[in-house]
Parts: sequence; structure tokens; C-alpha cells
Amino acid sequence: MHRALLASLVALTASACSYTPTPTETIHIVDSPADIRFCTRLAEVSPSVPTTPGFGSATQAMLEATVALGGTHLYLEKRSNDWLLVRGFAYRCPSGPAVRERVVIRAKG
Repeated sequence: MHRALLASLVALTASACSYTPTPTETIHIVDSPADIRFCTRLAEVSPSVPTTPGFGSATQAMLEATVALGGTHLYLEKRSNDWLLVRGFAYRCPSGPAVRERVVIRAKG
């Protein structure tokens, strides 16, 4: 019984470690300026592109360009009220918990 449990645990652990995401799968796609407020803008990675059928290849190209620039986030900016047109920007954001700006207020005296 213990041997079967140990074998199952080892198999589960080995299968969990076997997946490695592709570089484009590590990019976070965001659509809010709040998500990138503490990030560094790298470059525009696409002109305005339509989101009609076939948008997948445009998204993939934007993701690949973001990876090539060393980015961590792809910001999709809405160019029309109905999201029919979007534009992509690559950003590099700090890792870890949310980073907050430190504001120091000194009293005159």
C-alpha cells in the first residue's frame, strides 16, 4: 500500500515538472492602463489592427515582438468604442508583488 502511494506521488511530481511554457505563453496580455502603471514602455508592437476573425495571428506576432524586446506584458489599447480596432505595446514590468511608489513628505521647519 505504501509502495503504491509512493509510486503515485513520484509519478505525479514528475508529470508536474515536465511542462515548460513557451516564451510567448509567459507574456501577460492586459487591457487596462492600471496594469502597466509601474512598468517601462518598450515599444509599439503593432499598428491598429482589427479584432475580426483572424486576430490570432496578429496577437501571436505582437507576443513574439514583446518577447524579442524583453517584455513581460502586452498592453492592448482600445482604438474604437467596440474593441474592433486595437494597438499593441510591449512593456517590461517588475516581478514580484505590486510595486508602489514611495512618496516622502517632509515638514518645513
